[in-house]
Amino acid sequence: MSIYVNQYLNFIDNVIKDDVYQSFKNKKFLITGATGMIGSFMVDVLIRLNEKKDYNNEIYALGRSQNRAKHRFSKYFKNEQFHFIEQDVINQLNCEVDFDYIIHAASNANPKLYAQEPVETLFGNFIGMSNILNYSRKCSGARVLFVSSGEMYGLAESDNIDGFSEEYVGYVDYSNARSCYPSGKRASEVLCQSYIDEYEVDAIIVRPCHVYGPTMLESDSRAISSFIRNAVHSEDITLKSTGKQIRSNCMVADAVTGIFYVLLNGRTGEAYNISADESTSTIYDMAKLICSLSKQSLHFDLPSREEKQGFSKVPVAILKNEKIKSLGWTSKWSLKEGLAETILILKIKEDLTNE
Repeated sequence: MSIYVNQYLNFIDNVIKDDVYQSFKNKKFLITGATGMIGSFMVDVLIRLNEKKDYNNEIYALGRSQNRAKHRFSKYFKNEQFHFIEQDVINQLNCEVDFDYIIHAASNANPKLYAQEPVETLFGNFIGMSNILNYSRKCSGARVLFVSSGEMYGLAESDNIDGFSEEYVGYVDYSNARSCYPSGKRASEVLCQSYIDEYEVDAIIVRPCHVYGPTMLESDSRAISSFIRNAVHSEDITLKSTGKQIRSNCMVADAVTGIFYVLLNGRTGEAYNISADESTSTIYDMAKLICSLSKQSLHFDLPSREEKQGFSKVPVAILKNEKIKSLGWTSKWSLKEGLAETILILKIKEDLTNE
C-alpha cells in the first residue's frame, strides 16, 4: 500500500502549505463524526501537521464505532497525540478535556439513511449539537464550529435565483420525512444562536455544498460519490434522473481548509458558505466529466423507491462564496482537477487492494 500512502500523503502535504495552518500549535481539538469524509480528512491534516511541522496538537476523534475507527486510523492508535472517543454524539460527552476547538461534523450525510433513519438523522444534528454546546461551556474559551449544510436553504422562491448567499432562507417541506436532514441543520443553527445569546458560547457555522474527495465513504449514496465509485471500479455510470439539477461542488481538501479559515477568522454567530470556484455543474455534466476521466459510458435507469425517497427536491443549489473569501480563503481545485485527483488516489488504493 506504500504507493497509495505516498500519493495520499503528498496530497495532504500540499493542503498544509496553506498559511492558515500556521496558527495551529499546541491546541486541543475535538472532532465529532471523525470517521466521516470531512471529519477523517480533518484528523489526517492535524496529524500530518504534527508529523511534518511538530505542531504538538492533541486530536480527540469521536465516533460511534471503534472498529471503524481502527480500520480508518490504524496507524494513529499508537500515536500519543491521537485519542479516540467511542460514543454516539446524541449522548452526553463522557470526557474531561478542556478543548480549544470543538468541531461538530457528526451527521448522517447519506441520502439512503434519510429514508431509513430520519429520526437518527434529525437527532444526530440537533441533540448532538446540544450536547456539544453544553460541553463547550465547561471549556474556558473553547470555540465551537458546526458543520451545517447548503441543504438548509431549502427550495428557492424563484427559478431565476443565481445562488444562495448566507442571508437567504428558502422553503422546506416539513410534511416530508426527507426534510429530517435540512431541518436538523436549521434547528441546530438556531440552537447555536440561542447558546450565543443566552450563555455567550463562542459558536460559528459553515455550510458546505456537495463535498467529494478521496475520503468519501464506500456507503455514500450521493450521486457524485456513486459516480466516482463507478469510475474507480471501471464501471459504466448510471444516471437515475435527467441530471438537470445544478449543484455547487467542492473538493474535501478545499472544504476542510475553508472550515479551518472560519474556525480561526470567522465572527461568532456568523455562517459561511463553502463552495469552490469552477465547480458548479449539473449532475448530468458532472457524470459526463467523470465518464471522460475514466473512459466509461453513461447510461440512464429508473431509481428504486428507496433511492427516490432520499433524493433532494432542490433543482438549483448554488452557494455564493464571497463571504468566506473575505477571510482570505480561496479554492484550489476545479471540478475536473478535483475529480481526477480523487479517482487517481482511490484507483491506486483499489488496485493495490486487489493484488
